[in-house]
Amino acid sequence: MELTIETLAAEPRWQLDQTRALPGRSRGDLLGPWGVNVGRRFGPTALQRVRARLPSPLDRLSESLGAKDWLPVYAQLLVTEAIVDELLGGDMRALYPLLVEDTRAGMGRVHLALARSLGAGRALRLGPRAFRKIHERGSVDCEVSGRTARLSFTGTPLFAQPTWRLLQLFATRTLLELAGTPGTAVGESGGPEIFIVRVTW
Repeated sequence: MELTIETLAAEPRWQLDQTRALPGRSRGDLLGPWGVNVGRRFGPTALQRVRARLPSPLDRLSESLGAKDWLPVYAQLLVTEAIVDELLGGDMRALYPLLVEDTRAGMGRVHLALARSLGAGRALRLGPRAFRKIHERGSVDCEVSGRTARLSFTGTPLFAQPTWRLLQLFATRTLLELAGTPGTAVGESGGPEIFIVRVTW
């Protein structure tokens, strides 16, 4: 069954306990200056409102995180859901343009130019190496053929979580945009610990 941004955005959320039970950690890069961006975009009370939706200890999470920070994998998911519910009317799809904007701002001109020079295929091939630096569990393989690619995420129940799956489609589309070759990304469930992303540009 094809999983699009629309179908994943409409899927029921996992229960809090189910998401919090996910094993493993990920680096703070995945959230980056999340609280700073929330305050800049939605006003001085926005961060406090988002924190009020988060369970302890995430309600005290630093508003800016980096590569030296390690978090439970559920942190990115619950923070994302809290932002969407509090500030975006519960519509996960509304998150995408904000992610593109924040990614552009975080990269700077030099890295944006590098992304364009690499092109979509070469940038996607770098994904597995980047994934290993950010995630403690699981792996991703990338096969590129012409203007299509297949990303296979395997090895952890995180890859079945609907919000995580949606974020992967967003991340893939963002990469295509930054590489100067907008395209499509659709998902496919391969089992309880497998997620496939098919990319065309």
